[in-house]
Amino acid sequence: MVHPELKKTAKSTGSIFLLAVLLLAIQIPVTVLAQPCDIENVVNCAPVKTEAVATDKKWKGPSLRSRIRLYGSFESIDPPTLATDNSRLNDAYIRRADLTLRGDLLEQVGYYFKGEFREADLDIRDLYLSHKSDLGLFMLGIVDPIDEEVDPANREFMESAAMEDFAPGNQLGLGYFREGENWLYFAGAFKGKVDKHRVEDTGVVYSTRFTIAPHVPKGYLLHIGGYASWRESGKGNDLFRYNATSMLRQGESYVDTGKVADKEGLVGIELGLNIGSTSLDGQCAVVRATVPLPGLAASYLNGCYISGIWNITGEERFYGGDGFTLLRPKTSVFEGGPGAWQIGTRYDTIDLSDGVIQGGGQNTWTYSLNWYLNRQLWLSTNYSRATFKNNAYAGDETDGWGARIQYIIEW
Repeated sequence: MVHPELKKTAKSTGSIFLLAVLLLAIQIPVTVLAQPCDIENVVNCAPVKTEAVATDKKWKGPSLRSRIRLYGSFESIDPPTLATDNSRLNDAYIRRADLTLRGDLLEQVGYYFKGEFREADLDIRDLYLSHKSDLGLFMLGIVDPIDEEVDPANREFMESAAMEDFAPGNQLGLGYFREGENWLYFAGAFKGKVDKHRVEDTGVVYSTRFTIAPHVPKGYLLHIGGYASWRESGKGNDLFRYNATSMLRQGESYVDTGKVADKEGLVGIELGLNIGSTSLDGQCAVVRATVPLPGLAASYLNGCYISGIWNITGEERFYGGDGFTLLRPKTSVFEGGPGAWQIGTRYDTIDLSDGVIQGGGQNTWTYSLNWYLNRQLWLSTNYSRATFKNNAYAGDETDGWGARIQYIIEW
């Protein structure tokens, strides 16, 4: 899918500048009001599924926890020379504004809601009730069929790797979640999704995910995970489409299959390693896509990424539930410290050409520099370069850079 040409405007740039000034102006009093994170209890600092129900042994009545996130971005992208319009694209915009509410209704019944505001409209991302028992946690509503190793709010890079879009989006159905001391299991069955308050029948999805953090020496952390899903569009539903944004979020998709498949099997593996202030993590996934024409063999589409992170100021990435949580500076800028400085490098590759499906592929390098002023406010800048293969743009490149201010508060 090709996005329309983006143009930088004084109005959008002014919105980002105003957002930055506003956040800095209210940051100090907000820090006092925000609930502090407990270093020994990482779950309190990251919204994982187990937070949807009461965690205290003695229930104290209905509860509410809230989170607000605001992302303002600027991006400048140079399209490939073979593109019809290869003039540089510049844009400043509000990347994300979302609200999360979670807590307890009854002693064993919890709720979770996340809505994202886009273009003066509210998109419901998550909305479910949960019930906790000795058997595990059951969720009914709009749920993510395959949770991420790194929550989007905690990413060290401005955008996800291309292959992470293989996973089906949030769906309407039933999920089951169970965890032990160092492992987690999830399974779900879904039918349909919500698009701008409307429930749409997009077929059926069955998914599962398992992670384990083996016991390792102090100062180390190892995360091993795997996931799988199967989905079918069903009669009269849209076919599945696979594409990859060429650069940052506002980049165009020069790698695109169009709507091609009505059945899909997905298998993926993930690995994370943390040694002090340095960490590595990565994923690989394969999609078996079947087109709705008799006699044609299934196509196998694949993608991988690997990234390395170094926290220059010495902080460690914390781990909670089924993945890494938001970095927390040792000393914030508002307390006279340097905050946390972080650099990262990521290589990701995706190939959407096999058999009857020919969508092309791309290899992308991304470099990141992040400054976490405190636990609520941080600044990011990314540079990326993508090289295309197996399509009309084969051998051509596109590059660009972006900057982002991100703000999050929980209470």
